[in-house]
Amino acid sequence: MAVLWVAGPAGAATSSPSLQLARTIRTSPFVNSTISMKDAEGSAYVPKDNSIWLADDNGRAIYEVDPTNGNLKRMIGSATFEATPKFGGGQVAGSTRDRDIESMAYDTARDALYVFSGICCSGSSQPTAFRMLRDPSGVFQVESYQPLPTGSDFTASGWNPADGKLYVGVHKDFRSYDYATNSPGPTFQVPTLRAILGMSFSADGQQLYVAHHDSSGAAQLSVVDWGTKTLVPGWTFTLTSFGIRDSRAVEMIDGRFYILDGYDGRAKGDPLRHALYVFNVQG
Repeated sequence: MAVLWVAGPAGAATSSPSLQLARTIRTSPFVNSTISMKDAEGSAYVPKDNSIWLADDNGRAIYEVDPTNGNLKRMIGSATFEATPKFGGGQVAGSTRDRDIESMAYDTARDALYVFSGICCSGSSQPTAFRMLRDPSGVFQVESYQPLPTGSDFTASGWNPADGKLYVGVHKDFRSYDYATNSPGPTFQVPTLRAILGMSFSADGQQLYVAHHDSSGAAQLSVVDWGTKTLVPGWTFTLTSFGIRDSRAVEMIDGRFYILDGYDGRAKGDPLRHALYVFNVQG
């Protein structure tokens, strides 16, 4: 059984955890489809749908996947993003706002999904936040977008249920972001944590899970005590021994970590190309 440590009053770990690879979910192609991700970047989990959404910058698309069996439920591509209207009214997004889809986050309180597109790797890419809301039939649709400040590149994002805020991250910096006002907050850091690529929060908002690289470029997963903004001792895992070369996103689903590998070096058709790795937590 997976056991996840929860921060106590003293903020000290009560176990010596380890990761055990339970299985992988293929995305190249998906198990029930001929569709493949072109580059794996971000994720967001929607519990009420039992869906994990995956972001693909090279494919300019997002995918809704069943985390239980790996089946592809739905794909939303560039035509939809480009036709999305600006929040509050204005011109549609066009072809320059979905060129670098990097991260996703799900706001449980508002039942809203957010998709962030950055500035790589074209001079014409415009950083953008997209919001997805449910239509009358209960299906998520891309509802609006906000143009982000020039230079914004939110490679990681997650919603915290404890304070109800959306947070984004890039390099070593975290900040809050409010979609309605299109307002990024001031930056802050977690000591020694760098190369932030993916993030999500625990169900109680007390821990932040971060997919990142260490100083040598090795793929890692770390748990942050959100109250103290410090790494939890013993809860940083190097993932290279499992075959993960480029940890890009992380979700905690039913006591297991789901980590997306963005490594591009595997051959097309390799079942581990851009795979989603599922880990039990022991200890």
